Amino acid sequence: MIAAGPETRLAGVWSRTEGSARSLAAEHGVPSFASFDALLDACEAVTFAVPPSVQPELAVRAARAGKAVMLEKPLGLDVAGAERIVEAVDNANVGSVMVLTYRFAPKVREFLNDAATFPATAGRGCFLSGAFLGGPFAGSGWRAEHGALIDVGPHILDLVDAALGPIVGMRAHENQHGWIGLLADHERGAVSEVSISCSAAITPSRTEVEIFSDQGSLAVDGRSDSRDLVFANLRADFAAVAAGGSHPCDAARGLHLQHLLARAQSALTAP
Repeated sequence: MIAAGPETRLAGVWSRTEGSARSLAAEHGVPSFASFDALLDACEAVTFAVPPSVQPELAVRAARAGKAVMLEKPLGLDVAGAERIVEAVDNANVGSVMVLTYRFAPKVREFLNDAATFPATAGRGCFLSGAFLGGPFAGSGWRAEHGALIDVGPHILDLVDAALGPIVGMRAHENQHGWIGLLADHERGAVSEVSISCSAAITPSRTEVEIFSDQGSLAVDGRSDSRDLVFANLRADFAAVAAGGSHPCDAARGLHLQHLLARAQSALTAP
């Protein structure tokens, strides 16, 4: 995505796994750096593709070095890790963008724009896929350990929270097959129901939000735009942020979502 430009140019690659860095760098004809500090010395902005347990340490170092950061979701494994990133970004006054992929889809942006003036009283959302049953994400250690909520929960909670207003209360349940149901209370009085699973044997996967009022409903299929278009928007937005702009999906948004994840996890383990 970054190498595709034209708003960005890939300066190089670093990885904790040296062979992976060399392979990706060779594919794009850029340097493979021996250390993270060497990468920071050679770039203006950093994109991350790392587990949430690793991101806080590296993102803090990047922000302190004055680099704009494109951050994975979730920011960390817990609120404390997410707070460290936000504090570093704020103190260094650098730009940040969260990879909340669906927020960069034109149809989702149109839906959220319409939702801002729609008098919704309730809504539903779902993120359902078979990603844990096979494919590249099935072998991800942190996803296997922490489950679908920490992996894809940020995506669907972000959309529902943006469409209906801030979530202020949450109840939850889960079955032995990894199906999670959340019932959320929103600041403006609306309620929503959210279903999450990465072990649903369905094709195609679904990321959907629908909101309701006595005037009708609004709905969006988050996967209806092409990934090329979505990633082009993400790339352009990140370039603008690196040049000094702001963004609604910044690290502070990521911290808000981290608090929601913690609330959901607490609700799932409550007696």
